[in-house]
Amino acid sequence: MTIGFGMQILAGVLVGVCSYFIGNINIAVMISKMKGRDIRTCGSGNPGTMNMIRTFGKPIGALTLILDVLKGVVPCLLGWLFMGNGEFLRFGSDRMGMYVAGFCVTVGHVYPAVMKFKGGKGVATILGVCVTFQPLWTLGFFALGVAFLFVTKIGSLTSFIMMCAPLTVEGIIASANPTCGIACSVVVFCMFALSLFAHRANLVKMFSGREGKVVLKKSKKQKHVDTFVLFDVPVIAE
Repeated sequence: MTIGFGMQILAGVLVGVCSYFIGNINIAVMISKMKGRDIRTCGSGNPGTMNMIRTFGKPIGALTLILDVLKGVVPCLLGWLFMGNGEFLRFGSDRMGMYVAGFCVTVGHVYPAVMKFKGGKGVATILGVCVTFQPLWTLGFFALGVAFLFVTKIGSLTSFIMMCAPLTVEGIIASANPTCGIACSVVVFCMFALSLFAHRANLVKMFSGREGKVVLKKSKKQKHVDTFVLFDVPVIAE
């Protein structure tokens, strides 16, 4: 069913608002409260995967990661479905719906209205968005990021590779779109800028030489406590 331009704009607004409030759903906070605690009062206070691993263990951390990734995937697919080339309920090749949904769900995660605009850094959610845009590129850069992490032990720079590289690829591809190339590129660039802004503290630490290193393996002196940092979130596994 073809819809007019006005209805396309309305669909875009609805997709954006719904995606923003989906982003407001903080998986880490929900799961931690089900466990009788509030993750924002534990460890680093960051409502994200690494703090969940430290507080509740690897299985709960893995569950948080998966659900946060899906939180990025689902709105993008819905946006693609409802904003496709002026066709209602049809996956559209212009992909603008995916871009609108991806940006809004990321904003909702980083600046959630239901949490006084104090959310997470959005690493897993942005990865979910990237998986929807460019699944092969994202998986490839994810593998490259893991390898980079093992070599350099710089957690925040690893997150930039995993998030920003596929966004850059998608931005270049989007710019070639004959119908809305400039608009698509602007939205993708805004997601890129937001991911960097959310990690501004990490950038300051990295350029000042104060960025924490990732210790993936216990040293002989660390028989009982292993400390490592991933995405600049200190994790102590006892």
